[in-house]
Amino acid sequence: MKEIVIDFVRVLREAGVPATTMEAEDSLKALELVGFSPKLLKSVLQTTLVKSSWERPIFERLFALYFELLPPAAAEARAAGTNVIIPGSTADGSGRGGAGAGGDAGELLEQLKAPHALLEELARAFVAGVTMESPTPREVAVRLHETQVQRRWFEAVNRIERRYDTGKMSEADYLKWQERFRLLQQLIQQELEKLSVRKFGREAMQALVADANIRQRQFSHLTSGEIVAVEQEIVKLARKLAERPGIRMRRARRGQVALRRTFQEVLRTGGCPIRLRYQDRVKSKVDLLLLCDVSNSVERFSRFMLQLVQAAQKRYSTVRSFVFVDQAVEVTEWFRSQNVSELLEARHMRERFSRSGLSRYDLVFEQMARHELLAITSRTKVIILGDAKNNWRKGEPEELAKIADRAKAVYWLNPLPEPEWWQGDCLMREYAPFCRQIFECRTLEQLSAVANQIL
Repeated sequence: MKEIVIDFVRVLREAGVPATTMEAEDSLKALELVGFSPKLLKSVLQTTLVKSSWERPIFERLFALYFELLPPAAAEARAAGTNVIIPGSTADGSGRGGAGAGGDAGELLEQLKAPHALLEELARAFVAGVTMESPTPREVAVRLHETQVQRRWFEAVNRIERRYDTGKMSEADYLKWQERFRLLQQLIQQELEKLSVRKFGREAMQALVADANIRQRQFSHLTSGEIVAVEQEIVKLARKLAERPGIRMRRARRGQVALRRTFQEVLRTGGCPIRLRYQDRVKSKVDLLLLCDVSNSVERFSRFMLQLVQAAQKRYSTVRSFVFVDQAVEVTEWFRSQNVSELLEARHMRERFSRSGLSRYDLVFEQMARHELLAITSRTKVIILGDAKNNWRKGEPEELAKIADRAKAVYWLNPLPEPEWWQGDCLMREYAPFCRQIFECRTLEQLSAVANQIL
């Protein structure tokens, strides 16, 4: 069992959960205390290995695939080349029974009234005979959709919605039906994932578990529930950033040798005598200017970044935030009383920064250089968020150059994959020379790394 637990922790790490060696030792010690009880195995491992809400879905999915589907006895039997009977399946372990085959929307609605245990059996029956062709989450999604179509799933959903829309069903009953649909869909997906792991083994398991990691999921692929979880992680990150002081160097009598000032002294005195000059670190705050593209293609990414900066404002002496599509609008004061979601959803605000509906970096940079250039100093970090797609218009990089000449540094965070920066109407090639660094920033993991580096 110890070897199994250690291997489980290894797979958990590969999926992105930072389970430490000490936590793995705590798991083994706790399991020894309860006598490696199968009933307590999941709760013990979850208590000792899971530290954040975003880690829980990864753990849940991995545990289901690793322990419940492939228990040690089954793994040994498979290695010996013998048949394995998995609970709830047919005698050959394939789960290809005939129950639940066929039916229509009305039959599905009747089946959805069954208790949870029977829904599990129904899910296994629904995926009977399904063949997985690749060990990817995409393959699971495709087979799930095919199963739903075959079982008249969407017709059943429409029947419930029509009853609710015509007043023949109360809101409470409607919500109960939605929960039943959600539960059965989840059970079917779990069965399909088990089929994938049975066929492709550890390769499929790792791919499916990694897909549950919201820190590595592209912002554009997040579900509504996952968006809430990401926002919670952003708040935690912002708190850490706000508590970490900024650092600059100052003159000191001792400490690190200031090479530049030492050489200046050598030149001034002719090198005789040589006097070392020193510098030391001192806490400081810098100015921050945030310029966010909130066009439809990058709005979700910009929303998360704006939330991060809004929550970490006390880290900076001055924070100024601008949003744009084809016109830059300052929203600094708005943040003092409103949240980011309300800002981006306010119709009167959107009409101010989105006239044509198409991104215009050339117009925005020209506007910022004309009206805000004097407010940018050697203490100002300028952070630009956007995909640099200018809809096939000229980029006017000389306007960005004016901003870069006055700023402490210009950083660009781009939610596109790096190979796409140099293709089509993306103008990163023109803007890159005026940026200290450019970062690919499509996931929470990337955003956290960039925030720790430049904020």
